[in-house]
Amino acid sequence: MRYRLVALDVDGTLFCRRHEVSPRTRAALAAARRRGMVTVIATGRMPHSALRISREIGGGPVVCCNGAAVLDEHGSYLEFREIPGDALAQSLVLGRRFGALMHCYTPEGKVLDQPLAHFLDTYRWIRAGETPLRAALAAARMWGANQTRLVRRLERWALAHDRPPVLKVMLLGDPDRLQALADEVRRQVAGVEVTSSGKGNLEINAAGVSKASGLAALGERLGIPPEAMIAFGDSDNDLAMLRYVGLGVAMGNAAAHVKAAADRVAPCCEDDGVAHVLEEVCGR
Repeated sequence: MRYRLVALDVDGTLFCRRHEVSPRTRAALAAARRRGMVTVIATGRMPHSALRISREIGGGPVVCCNGAAVLDEHGSYLEFREIPGDALAQSLVLGRRFGALMHCYTPEGKVLDQPLAHFLDTYRWIRAGETPLRAALAAARMWGANQTRLVRRLERWALAHDRPPVLKVMLLGDPDRLQALADEVRRQVAGVEVTSSGKGNLEINAAGVSKASGLAALGERLGIPPEAMIAFGDSDNDLAMLRYVGLGVAMGNAAAHVKAAADRVAPCCEDDGVAHVLEEVCGR
C-alpha cells in the first residue's frame, strides 16, 4: 500500500539538541508532500506549539497533548478529550504530595503555579543547545506562545466551575519519585492514562487517549487507514502510535523497549533519522 500520511513526534524525533528541524529533514518532508502525503505533527506539546511546528515544516493537521486534541492546519479543533474533573483533582493532589512540579494543558493555554520553578525548568531544557541569553529569551517566548496563565494553586483552580477543560497534566521531578507517583496514580485514580516523554516527567490524559487514538480520529476524517500511515517516535508516549500504524519507526536514540515495539529503527535524531527513512520509503 502506498503511504499517505506521516506522523511525527517532535522532541527527540524532529527536534534534537538545538530544538529545530534540520534542512535535510525539511527537504524529505517536502518531497513526501509532493507525493501526496499528509504531514502530521503528533506530540505531547500544547496546541499552539504543535501548530507552529507544523507550519515550519510546511503545514498539516496536528495531534497534540498526546492525542487529547486533534486540530486542522488552521487551528480549528476537530476532536478533544478532557480529563474528568474528579480524576484531575485526585491527580493534582497526588502530584503535590510527591513533590512534582505540575502544569495543566488547556485549549486556552498552559496553567501553572510556582512560576519561578517552571521558568527555570524550561530554561534548563532549552539551555542544552543554546547560549544562556538565547535560552532565557527562548524560554520567555515559549511562555508567551503557550499563553501561560498563573494561578495561586492548581488544586484549587481545578475545582473551579468556570475553568477550561484540561487536556493533559504534566508532572516534572526526580525520576524515582515520579515512578512511584505513576504507580500511585494508576492504583488510585480511575479514568486516566499515565505515560511519559522522558525520564524526568509524567503525562496524564483521559482514559483511552493516546497518539494512536488521535491518529485514528484524524484518519477517519481523512479516509486514511492505519496501514497507509508511517509514524516516527522515541518515547513511551509514542508506543501506541508506533504499534497502530502500518510502519512504526523508532529513532536510534529511543529506549530499547520503544525500539522493540517498532517495525524498524531509524538512525538517531542527530543523524537525520526521519529523513533517512523517508528518502528510502518515499524517494527524494
